[in-house]
Amino acid sequence: MSEVVDSAWRVNYRDIFDEETIAAFTGEHRRNSFAKLLENKADIFVLTVDMKITAVCAAVKYEGIKSANIAEILLLYVRPEFQRTGQGRKLLSHTLRKMREKGYEGAVLSTAEKNMPAREFYRKFGFAEIKTREYNGVAYIDLKIDF
Repeated sequence: MSEVVDSAWRVNYRDIFDEETIAAFTGEHRRNSFAKLLENKADIFVLTVDMKITAVCAAVKYEGIKSANIAEILLLYVRPEFQRTGQGRKLLSHTLRKMREKGYEGAVLSTAEKNMPAREFYRKFGFAEIKTREYNGVAYIDLKIDF
């Protein structure tokens, strides 16, 4: 799974983050992040082609608003060679359906403000941009969808 995220980061964020930042959030860091997701019982979904993971999505209960029953999509990444083939749409649809089945009333996620392809992808899904925030010098857009 971390290979999918690493390859997507290197391609999709090369114009947003510098090489040092990309290196800091890939490799061992990413493997440790997945271990924590598994420990915290995150819902992790994957798509495969010929027994190779091509896309990964993870969701947890959103902790930003204690009284809200909202899922947080922590990550959605597709291997670069499988991007724009419907894999991201299929996996996000599946993840949102599973979150609705678990009783969540909506979902939130974040993406880099400069990541216009991702922002458009989420907008087509029905996500609305709710706020902009800065983290480590990068502007992020928080988005929300109600079920």
